[in-house]
Amino acid sequence: TCANYLIYLGLLLFWEQSVYVRMLPSRERTYMMTAAFLMLFYQVTRIFKYRFAASALAFRYAVYAYWIPQMLIPALFLMTCICTRRGRERQDKHLERLLLIPAALLALLVMTNDLHTLVYKPKIDLHQFSVDGGTYTLGAAFYLLYAWMILTVVLGLVITIRGTERRAMQVIRPLLGVVALWVVLILLILFVQENYTSYRFFNVPEVHIFSMLAILEIFIRYRLIPYNSSYAAFFRRLRIPAVITDRALDPAYRSETELSASKQELKAALREPIYLTPDRPLYGKEIRGGYAFWEEDESALHQAQKRLVEAGEVIEQENSLLLAETEQKKKEAFLQSRHRIYHEIAAEMYPCQKRITGLLNNLVPGTAGFRKGIAYVSVLNAYVKRKTNLLLLAAENEWISTDELFLALEESAHYLQFVGLKTTAQRGEERSYPAASVIKLYDTFENLAEQLIGEASSLMVAWNGKGLRLAAETAWTPRAQANMLPVRLWKSEGVLYMDVFAGEGGEEK
Repeated sequence: TCANYLIYLGLLLFWEQSVYVRMLPSRERTYMMTAAFLMLFYQVTRIFKYRFAASALAFRYAVYAYWIPQMLIPALFLMTCICTRRGRERQDKHLERLLLIPAALLALLVMTNDLHTLVYKPKIDLHQFSVDGGTYTLGAAFYLLYAWMILTVVLGLVITIRGTERRAMQVIRPLLGVVALWVVLILLILFVQENYTSYRFFNVPEVHIFSMLAILEIFIRYRLIPYNSSYAAFFRRLRIPAVITDRALDPAYRSETELSASKQELKAALREPIYLTPDRPLYGKEIRGGYAFWEEDESALHQAQKRLVEAGEVIEQENSLLLAETEQKKKEAFLQSRHRIYHEIAAEMYPCQKRITGLLNNLVPGTAGFRKGIAYVSVLNAYVKRKTNLLLLAAENEWISTDELFLALEESAHYLQFVGLKTTAQRGEERSYPAASVIKLYDTFENLAEQLIGEASSLMVAWNGKGLRLAAETAWTPRAQANMLPVRLWKSEGVLYMDVFAGEGGEEK
């Protein structure tokens, strides 16, 4: 989803700066790396909610857990800004860590919402409450949480920018861009995503965390959070032969392993790599204010080339083994294709399976609706079983016989009688149709049959030459659904007829 890609992109940007973070003093480095792990914690929690949570309780506490990084990351940002402001002169007792106490208490306030409902006030029973839109109102503590986030971020900005006006002016434009993007995304969620679409591109916590990540990235790149302050010492610790010179090719920085080359050799290396020794080419590159030169050890590469020549001779003697390996790969490819097919079928049937799970979770043995609910679940189970069979056939054959369709219709008809819809299926002549058309015919039948439950007492389905004809004594008119084929409706003597056409292309077997 868009939300996943945003968070992955943000984390990649953050880890791209990890070399700079490592050059921070230990305290600031600890705070910023903790913030990065909290971002990962949010992503894991989000995956749990949308992929594994199967009950309202799990959904609810996943949403509660979203607030843990939202409370702690701004606090860690403010702590980093305080330490950066104090600089090398600070010798205190880590008093900024006290900020973690209110952040942790606010996170605990959300996690205990079921006890006091100060953050989310459910309008429905608590055991059904999954923090869905329209099922709750916001409590006073919710606004306290937002006040904490805004206050800590604003304080961090003020503390960092104060006293660094020259560099601060450079970051105002990107910071304003982050604020504008934050406002646009929040408005998109509140007024577009919530009112005009059922698909969630992203959630509010993702906007908060990604915006916080953008602010950290801006502060690092514009050195409001200083890093790499001991560049010369850092360069001296390099173990590769390297040197940085000024425009006159006089050395300014040298690595631990000294690079010995004359100015003429350095000048030649700027045009193309030169070999001072057989296995060590010298490279040169122009940088801001001067040039950088370094040697690379290619001895391992040359040895590898020799081994490749020897390996080529061995390979020529092992053709039979390669043929056997090729056959094995073909078998593995076949198994992988089967796995892909099963995965696609599982994804196709997931919405129906989710419906079944929801129905079973709401059934209570011994109640009046238990028997009726079990009967309806049996109808859905029969549909899942038979559609799975049709999908397996479609994976191997482009055309499917109508006999397979009627086997599925007969099994569904058997279970429909348990929900009060006595159904009979009359076979016609055996023909073959494109697999996709047969599956859509079965989907359309299931949709119409489910809509007729409670509206009719009997249903007849037969082959009308080009598709299915359904007949039921009912005054009710079915509604069209997204996965249905076009249905032609007509009535005669109180009977509703529904013709579903498979399209052209049928072939007799």
